[in-house]
Amino acid sequence: MSEFNKKSLTGEFYKTLLDSLFDAVYTVDQAGEVTYWNQSCVRLTGYLSAEVIGHDLRDSCFVQDETSRKEDQRRGVDIVLETGMPGTWKGYIRRKNGQRIPVESHLSAIRDEGGNITGAVEVLRDISALLSLETAHCQLLQMSRKDQLTGLYNRASISEFLKAEIERSRRYQQPLSVVMVDIDHFKRVNDALGHDAGDKVLSKVAAVLGHNLRKPDVVGRWGGEEFLLLAPGSEARAAEKLSERLRQQLKEIPGSEIAAPITACFGVAELEAEQSPDDLLYVADMALYEAKRLGRDRVIIGKREESKTMLKPKEN
Repeated sequence: MSEFNKKSLTGEFYKTLLDSLFDAVYTVDQAGEVTYWNQSCVRLTGYLSAEVIGHDLRDSCFVQDETSRKEDQRRGVDIVLETGMPGTWKGYIRRKNGQRIPVESHLSAIRDEGGNITGAVEVLRDISALLSLETAHCQLLQMSRKDQLTGLYNRASISEFLKAEIERSRRYQQPLSVVMVDIDHFKRVNDALGHDAGDKVLSKVAAVLGHNLRKPDVVGRWGGEEFLLLAPGSEARAAEKLSERLRQQLKEIPGSEIAAPITACFGVAELEAEQSPDDLLYVADMALYEAKRLGRDRVIIGKREESKTMLKPKEN
């Protein structure tokens, strides 16, 4: 018999094998007392094997959060010991120094040759790096969907929301209205006071729009000083009332950047049968420019047929 095979028949070999694993592995007997604690358990928890082996699991470091009670701490292991069914969980353990570590756990029963449950084994993996990557990914995803200046959804994102809301509107036969918003004479602010003042005005307008909507409503920056608001479940008249309320609230913005109150034009359009997203936006856009033509600082509801013959006025 080779030297390797002789060694593989000893308990020392299995201890060496388990100690070489990156994952933390420990075992308990039927009473829940720890019978084995590999080196990765020491590294992960800060507890030496001598501090844990022979002790009830309830007295170990496995606290998932500050509110856990001691009698709940080995619930997963108890279930495995009682039923033999394997299990998994994600949560936190508390290291000896008090640090909370996110882990992923896999629990299994240990059986003798007769199939009787004699204990349980738990394999723990530190998932701190994975959670950090997931967090960074979510942050990058959010950044890619949001306008950096205003914090609202950007044009690409609000366009996707619009397509989804049109599909939902037709599927459930519910109304949908959109509102195009354009800050009045914004170019004059930039020209007279500079782009920093203009950026502050945009941020304040975005805050008013974003904080004064119903829960299902969505708003995004369409481009420049224009914003697009989606009002699912709202007919044109309801969206008009919402727009009137927002129009008045914009005037109440403190005038630290510009002396005159901030005003805006609002163009409302309600989705009609067989209307494409571009067609719907065009109607809202034409209503917006009609509001400008009539003197600005007002809300206009657009009509699909009328919009076909309208021309945009020149900016001033």
